[in-house]
Amino acid sequence: MPALLAALLVAAPVAFDRQAELSKLLSTGLTDLAAYEMLYDLTTNVGHRLNGSAQGARGVAWAERQMRAIGLQNVRQIPCMVPHWVRGNIANASIAGGDRLEICALGGSVGTPRRGLEAEVVEVKSLKEAEELGPRAKGKIVFFNRPFDKSLTSTFAQYGGAVDQRGGGAIAAAKSGAIAVLVRSMTAANDDVPHTGAMRYADGVTKIPAAALGIQSAERLSRALKKGSTKVRLEMNCEKLPDVPSASVAGDIVGSENANEVIVLGGHLDSWDLGRGAHDDGAGVTQAMEAARLMIKLGMKPKRTIRIIAFQDEEFSGRGSAAYAEQASKSSEKQYAACESDAGGFMPRSFGVAKEKLERARTWEPLLQPFGIERFTQGGGGADIAPLAPLGAILFGLQPDGQRYFDYHHSRSDTIDKVNPRELEFGACAMAALAWLISEEGL
Repeated sequence: MPALLAALLVAAPVAFDRQAELSKLLSTGLTDLAAYEMLYDLTTNVGHRLNGSAQGARGVAWAERQMRAIGLQNVRQIPCMVPHWVRGNIANASIAGGDRLEICALGGSVGTPRRGLEAEVVEVKSLKEAEELGPRAKGKIVFFNRPFDKSLTSTFAQYGGAVDQRGGGAIAAAKSGAIAVLVRSMTAANDDVPHTGAMRYADGVTKIPAAALGIQSAERLSRALKKGSTKVRLEMNCEKLPDVPSASVAGDIVGSENANEVIVLGGHLDSWDLGRGAHDDGAGVTQAMEAARLMIKLGMKPKRTIRIIAFQDEEFSGRGSAAYAEQASKSSEKQYAACESDAGGFMPRSFGVAKEKLERARTWEPLLQPFGIERFTQGGGGADIAPLAPLGAILFGLQPDGQRYFDYHHSRSDTIDKVNPRELEFGACAMAALAWLISEEGL
């Protein structure tokens, strides 16, 4: 017992000091609410950041300027070539007889012929069903109408169970001779706001136009089909242009002891063009920047280097993250850990982490509970930091309350008014706290 008591007396001041550091970080963040100020500036004065657009270029300049303003070191661009797709100004669809359907072109889609197209519609629920249509699909529009499974508690699981029809629908339908596809939007919201997102083509398969339908429009079309043969007229003037140069942006708080070991915090800078990319993923970018701003303001000097990255081109092809990973693979630095925020700026609930470090991370749960973090779960990472795992980085992912995320995701509803300043700041503070604990205590 005396030995145990002595050990506790030695450990207690360390735990108290760590808690005091984190409490000051949280109270400062909630007083300043600077993540929201940055996000407001980004979404209002830059707007959406679609690859290849003027706003996309302004977003890169904004990120570099913002990183310098908060005091990061070694601020630089990491060049990459990105896809350049233009939505155009025409996206119309209607059921024969005049019932208008709310649509938007899916990202990467080809346009229709100049005067549009009109064809009978056939409804399916899966890629397999579309491929099995055979001659029945020839010259028709295939309508993918598989909704989110609302029985699932995780909205990300709902999304994962439906999104293949958006990504691969045009390929499956074209193989059966279809001339276009319509896809039920990736949301459970009962509105008529269409949600865009990336779709794919395959070599050797005809490229056909692909559009997303608002949920209420999808329901109206489905009801019409139940009554009998139904035609839809579709017109879009989107197009794919040659790739253009762009860049991710990075900046550091250089480590005081183990500067060669790097902890990455980031989100993706690019966004779809229907809204302003507030939750997806302006929130993640500004949370990472705010995490660094807080540490710099409070004079916290991490042992390991904390690197903030605004990744480019997550929505289309991930070339920004690939460019950083390639650069990192040739560096003498060790990619020690990485944390991504790309699930919206809602109240944080947990961090996902790689299985091998789950028990270690759970020792930090008491320290992180004031930040809204209830637990660590197995998982972690995200599209932008996934390429760092083969380089040895331990991946974490901020997991906020996701029940509202897909109400706004990839739609014109993804705007700053849907973001709560305190919830956004809690996420930024949680990222700062995690980075600080990794830096000081190791994994």
